[in-house]
Amino acid sequence: MLAHWLALSLSVLLVAPLGLQAAETDAGMEQLQDGIQSFESGNLQAARAHFENAIAAGLTSPSLFYNLGVTCYQLGDYAAAETAFRALLDGSSGFLARYNLGLVALERGDSRAARGWFEQSAADGSPDKIRALALAQLRKLGEAGQQSGRRTERRAYLALSGGYDSNIAGLPEASASSEGGIFLDALAAGTLEHPAGARSRFALEVAAYARKYPSEGNYDTRVLQGRAGWTETLVDGERGAVVSVVQSWFDSRSLERRYGVEGFYRWNRCPLPGNPDQCDVSLSAGTVNGGPGYAAYDGQWYRARLHALRYYRSWRFDGEYTLDINDRRDLRTAEEFISVSPYRHTLEVAARYRWRPDIVVGALGSVRHSRYQSPHVVLASAGESGRREDSRVEIGLLAEQSLNARWLVRGEWRVRDNSSSLAQYGYTRQTVMVTLEGAF
Repeated sequence: MLAHWLALSLSVLLVAPLGLQAAETDAGMEQLQDGIQSFESGNLQAARAHFENAIAAGLTSPSLFYNLGVTCYQLGDYAAAETAFRALLDGSSGFLARYNLGLVALERGDSRAARGWFEQSAADGSPDKIRALALAQLRKLGEAGQQSGRRTERRAYLALSGGYDSNIAGLPEASASSEGGIFLDALAAGTLEHPAGARSRFALEVAAYARKYPSEGNYDTRVLQGRAGWTETLVDGERGAVVSVVQSWFDSRSLERRYGVEGFYRWNRCPLPGNPDQCDVSLSAGTVNGGPGYAAYDGQWYRARLHALRYYRSWRFDGEYTLDINDRRDLRTAEEFISVSPYRHTLEVAARYRWRPDIVVGALGSVRHSRYQSPHVVLASAGESGRREDSRVEIGLLAEQSLNARWLVRGEWRVRDNSSSLAQYGYTRQTVMVTLEGAF
């Protein structure tokens, strides 16, 4: 039924391409026409190839992106369909693009995102036909929500990575090493969601992470996390709360155990300047118990976080601000005092561009400023004394390719520079890694 609605709404475009501009190439036009013929004859793979060749030849008409979006949708490549429809959000066909993005979100199982797109496509100014279709989908979502609210859902995630770290940091927030080495990463997570009403759900999540340095086993780390949460879907977004327990190990020894609680709210229509497509805010707090030899990390931590997401054509932009406050016991001896209780402000930005339907490239950057509550007092042979303030800058590049609907491979390069008021804490670090990632 969803494919029928989408094909119905685009049937005119598939037969008669719209808005072609004189600057567009003859080769692109020919590829577009060949694609339409292939689509009408039922050869979707050939149609997709022709549409992508038309884009490569410089054709940028709305009809081309619609045709590509419909073809990818019917082929089941929802990521590529989403990219094609997003290219039309800022044009005269924005309402129709939003309606089709809602259909794509439904096929991907994201009813919350679908509801947001349908609400936007049914807003004032939308053509009557599109508005009627969007309102019909919203009614169906209301009925489906009551039914799906009685189903238990399961999801899983797996990532395997390998790479090189130029500066292995044993305890990244307290010290840095001058050694480099190859590392292997593994991350596995599973989520179980169970209904708690027509619009509410409970969720249980378990995640395990491990990093191993084959040549430097004393830097190996492991993390095990358990979370239990509640969410409620509202008209304009979602709210919820989470409790968590996190246990970490360093060099096979218990490093710390964290107990935390978090509350969050997500908006479908973000009220921030610039009209982001989505934003969320969260507040969290917790207590930390350091393992044997790490009692200095005992204490509390608090966090406030704001994240915003914006799509523009084939681009995705993310921005996030985080405030962290730590109130730890700190390391005290008869001759030394080392604070492990920083106040931190972090600003992160990232941009991703879908270069081809199955290839994404991107860049990221972050700036973090840390100020520790009390001045360090250390022996001259161990470094400088005084108030520690760090300014850390990180930049990175990435490229990822989808292998199929479940798996992708990603390559990343990152460089981090930490400048500190105390010389012993300044360092530069580069990381190169390749990851195989799957979602089930």
